[in-house]
Amino acid sequence: MTDDHHPVSADDILATLTPERQARIRARGAELIAEEFALRDLRRAEEITQATVAERLGGRQVYVSRLEKRADMKLSTLRAYVRAIGGDLQLLVTFPEGRTVRLKDIGAAVPRVRRSPARKIKTAE
Repeated sequence: MTDDHHPVSADDILATLTPERQARIRARGAELIAEEFALRDLRRAEEITQATVAERLGGRQVYVSRLEKRADMKLSTLRAYVRAIGGDLQLLVTFPEGRTVRLKDIGAAVPRVRRSPARKIKTAE
C-alpha cells in the first residue's frame, strides 16, 4: 500500500490565494497573536500577581490593573512592566520585503534635563 499524501505548507496554500485574501489572512493572524499575548496573559503565564508587579514597580495593584487594560502606553512603561514580570522587551521592525531589524535602546529611561526657571536680569538704570 502506497501513501499518496504529501505534506503541504501553509505558505504553499497562501500562494494559491489572491494578494487581497493573503493580506486579510495575515492581518487576522496578527490580531490573533496580539490577543493571545496581552500583558495580563504574560503576567499570568509567569504566575505573578498584579500585587507583586505593583510592588516591583513601586506602585499599587490598581495601577497595574489599569496598565493591563491600556491599548496605548509609553515604551518606557511597557519596558518597566515587562521587566517586573521577569522579561526583556525587544522591538522588531519588519519591512514589506521581509527584512527584520531589532531596535535597541527604545523605551529605555532617558534622563531629563531640568531647566531652571527663566530669571529676569536686572539692568542698571
